[in-house]
Amino acid sequence: TAPALATDPYPTKPVRIVVNSSPGGLTDVVARVISVRMSQEAGQAVVVENRSSAVVGIDTVVKAPADGYTVGVFASALSSLPALVANLPFNPQTSLTPVALVISAPLVIVTSPRSKYQSVRDYVSDARANPGKVSVASGGSGTLGHLLSEQFQTVTGTQLIHVPYKGGAPAIADVMAGHVPLFFDAIATTVPLAREGKIRPLAIVSDKRSPALPDVPTIVEAGFPGVEGQAWFGMFAPAGTPPDVVAKINTWVNRALQSPEVRERFTALGVVSEGGTPAVMGDLLAKELPRWS
Repeated sequence: TAPALATDPYPTKPVRIVVNSSPGGLTDVVARVISVRMSQEAGQAVVVENRSSAVVGIDTVVKAPADGYTVGVFASALSSLPALVANLPFNPQTSLTPVALVISAPLVIVTSPRSKYQSVRDYVSDARANPGKVSVASGGSGTLGHLLSEQFQTVTGTQLIHVPYKGGAPAIADVMAGHVPLFFDAIATTVPLAREGKIRPLAIVSDKRSPALPDVPTIVEAGFPGVEGQAWFGMFAPAGTPPDVVAKINTWVNRALQSPEVRERFTALGVVSEGGTPAVMGDLLAKELPRWS
């Protein structure tokens, strides 16, 4: 049995998950939730390391040895980076190996609970009557929320003032305070704030309602089909990682997503556990890259 076991030693040391965001963000939370169960499946520690820059975090994984001991959990912004960043040091499709689609998470259009807007239609009517005078916040230029707000203007025939912030936290703080009237928020942030009455959700950018916000209409129900796009979070390894190693990590992720404790945690956040084969993640990335470009 000893020689037989020696033919498949992976993993023999801790596996690290690189997250291209600061601690406390949704990407970080997703990685840490699955890392606990992955550690149990792997029989080795699975540790999360944060990189504050999206590009630096991804590049860290791209340049890591392709041996399965470094993977990354990245958000859907990965699919828009080639169109937004000049001289990107990597190619999302050729520099990385898809491992698994972890979760998907719709965005929610929110306003202050003291806002005069009771619906998305109220906001659009005001914006059409006052072109170039009504604003919309984002967590930064080039973020999914920003891109969706641009798509929103095209679909609704409005001209809005884009107010970019250095992250979602300061943006939602100013929306709650009534300084900016609208924001495309991550559902994981919206759910607790809505339950506390600190934010008013107007519509969810999805084709179906969320169990976490059952009374909030979809953007289609709100009257504006064509605004579409959701956040997703996937796991990737460096290009050239052996297929059998990728398959093993994929199994750990899928088992983690199927565990009751992980599913319960993600359901509470309002996000959807995904999983599936590496090809599912690869196909989604291939579809998203040209669409956002």
